[in-house]
Amino acid sequence: MTESNPTPQIAVLDAGGQYCHLIARKVRDIGVYAEVVPSDIPAERLGGRRGLIISGGPASVYEDGSPRVDPRIFSGPSPVLGICYGQQLMAHLLGGSVQKGDKGEYGLATLHRQTAEGIFRNTAERQQIWMSHRDVVDSVPPGFTVLGTTETCRIAAMADPRRGLYGVQFHPEVVHTQEGRQILKNFVFDVCGCRPDWDPRHRVRQVEQRIREVAGDRNVFFFVSGGVDSTVAYTLCLRALGSNRVSGFYVDTGLMREGETAFVRKLFQTIGAEAFMVEEAGEQFLGALEGIRDPEQKRH
Repeated sequence: MTESNPTPQIAVLDAGGQYCHLIARKVRDIGVYAEVVPSDIPAERLGGRRGLIISGGPASVYEDGSPRVDPRIFSGPSPVLGICYGQQLMAHLLGGSVQKGDKGEYGLATLHRQTAEGIFRNTAERQQIWMSHRDVVDSVPPGFTVLGTTETCRIAAMADPRRGLYGVQFHPEVVHTQEGRQILKNFVFDVCGCRPDWDPRHRVRQVEQRIREVAGDRNVFFFVSGGVDSTVAYTLCLRALGSNRVSGFYVDTGLMREGETAFVRKLFQTIGAEAFMVEEAGEQFLGALEGIRDPEQKRH
């Protein structure tokens, strides 16, 4: 049974990762309402959350100004799952150690899980995962055990189940991690004890009304990528405010899939987006990337 306006059961602490909002969306996809909050939010403001997830991020725990969390969350009533940088931060703050990587690990890997309990219940002993990190956990904090390893990452998953603390070096929220959905379900339902409360089909009218409240009498200028998230958000704004008040802008960076820009043009014509513009910026982006091989430098 879903609620029309539920209180978030899961809070995703944003540590600056590109997948932060994807984590929240994946939790909602399995039927539980999740919100995204700043990573350093005070622990007392997370009361009532059944579980917390610390997102990944490009920083190192040893850098000045790197994202932090309130350490009190680790001794509170809500279980915590750290993903990528989230695992490293958990280890660093609780007495483990993090090793600065000389070069990053990006792409597919095979995880060998050590247990079929906790977040790995009903998952394969060997499973494909997606890595995107530079630093690694070198030693687990007191009370933690290693849950999984890969050929190049000795501590790919760790946990202290007694305290409800879990960490994974890989990204369960992306499609390339084969058992990622099951891992998130195990954390959300088994570890945190959440109950289903979210069905997006019941939320459309409420979201449209909220858009009208926030926009007031202002017009909206909207960047769209052609992906699911921005397309849904853009469509909802069009429905809530009308095409005469919403201008869409799409940048073709020259890095799109074959035929993608033409598909996006046709898609937004279909949904009645009258004020929709495409900027052909391929030469500008590809020129700036010429000769650059490092993935992080490319992203910057």
